[in-house]
Amino acid sequence: MKLFWYTFIGVCLSLPNAGAQSSKLYEDQQVSSIYLELPPDSFQLILSQLINDRYLRARMIFDDGEQRDTVEEVGLRLRGNTSLGAAKKSFKISINAFAPGREYQGVRKINLRGQHNDPTMVREKLFYEVWKDAGLKERRASFVKLYINQQYRGLYTNIEELDKQWLDRHYSDNDGNLFKCTWPADLVYLGADQSIYKAIMNNPEERAYELQTNEAEDDYSRLVALITALNKPVDASFAQEISQILDVSSVLKAFAVDVASGNWDDYFYNKNNYYLYDDPSSGRFEFITYDTDNTFGVDWLGKDWAKRNLSAWLPNEPRPLATKLLAVPAFRQEYLRYLDTLSRFLVHPDTIFPRIDALEALITPAAEADPFRTLDYGYTIADFHNGFDQTIDNHTPYGIKPFLATRYEYTRNQLAGVLPANEAVFPEISVRLYPNPASEFLRLEWDDQEINGDHLVEIYGNTGSLMARFILPGTTRSYNIRLESYPAGFYYLKLHAAIGVTWWPFQKWE
Repeated sequence: MKLFWYTFIGVCLSLPNAGAQSSKLYEDQQVSSIYLELPPDSFQLILSQLINDRYLRARMIFDDGEQRDTVEEVGLRLRGNTSLGAAKKSFKISINAFAPGREYQGVRKINLRGQHNDPTMVREKLFYEVWKDAGLKERRASFVKLYINQQYRGLYTNIEELDKQWLDRHYSDNDGNLFKCTWPADLVYLGADQSIYKAIMNNPEERAYELQTNEAEDDYSRLVALITALNKPVDASFAQEISQILDVSSVLKAFAVDVASGNWDDYFYNKNNYYLYDDPSSGRFEFITYDTDNTFGVDWLGKDWAKRNLSAWLPNEPRPLATKLLAVPAFRQEYLRYLDTLSRFLVHPDTIFPRIDALEALITPAAEADPFRTLDYGYTIADFHNGFDQTIDNHTPYGIKPFLATRYEYTRNQLAGVLPANEAVFPEISVRLYPNPASEFLRLEWDDQEINGDHLVEIYGNTGSLMARFILPGTTRSYNIRLESYPAGFYYLKLHAAIGVTWWPFQKWE
């Protein structure tokens, strides 16, 4: 192992498209407050007529505990379809509804989800943390207390909108077609005519494949091309051809995250809740999962998702995006490697339980005071706390922790003998870790192309306590690790890759 230490002079560099805009709106170490003010009769109109197709004018105040911002003339409406009938409503705030082009903290829409069917109210947030740590495109999420006309409406998950601003954060070109895909969007081939796919209706107001960008052009030709490619037989040319129009790894990773977290209300089981982005810069579609509250032990179908066999996860109906890819041996092995890494590191009970405890502690005061949390399923304060460790009702047969412990056990047993454990030491490669000692950030770099596949990075304190864990995509050759929150002292960085595992020491200065 060749390790080079460098004296650092200059400014901190950023990875392309990796530096998320700093925003208190998504600060997830605190619970901020959002205050909305609008005429009482307007708010009653929203509630009585279940208005989710137009915005009414309101004033928004965002208070992060340090700063209080007022934004006049925002739009407010209900959000959701099946959740519209819930006593605890979900809301959408539009910053630019009445002021075209306006943004607040870099966003134009704010999604406030009530989490009325989750007694713990953390499942969706937890999923997006695992999603991000798995090296997939981050969808920021935080918790907020919502007040409307001085009434406390309860604790909400504030989830980043998937729109042009989100695309701009993650892609070099945000002008591609973004499709929001909802039940019954199974990607089954129905012919070459675009109009067939436009006519598949989720409800009278939505298409199952709903174009979210470039709506005026209404061009589905590339989506039809993707579905056509999936319709071809899995022969010697299939893997190469599908890889030219689809980011296969984004699908396989998403599937692995869903299987590890028990997310069944997705494409792979329920032909629902995913986006496809046709990235102009790569010429390929990328897959993105969303609406992830039915995870970590939630069930509405009478199935045991903790014990479900990973090789029989799919339903007995067409899911070509999964079945065709997994029929390619190399793709199936890639999927199994992702699931192996997720289970051993990211959703391992020793790793994820402390984060679950931290989320519970963070939101407890706001959750216990939430007057709407109990109205839909009668969840008590005891149910809120017990939901992390115990069965609550028929649709939450597992607490989050028992689900993860059981899912881990069954996943490891099912993977046994499929993928060998790999703890070999790296061969001679050029890796740089600098500056060392460090104060604000630590930069990890390597030049060698032999480190392929995704890389798991872990940081441990001098006493062996785990401080951080995250996955870097296989294309990464450098990364900045922020250190501001770390106390001064000595640490170890552990790097896992397909070819092995190794450690390096470093020091954090004040």
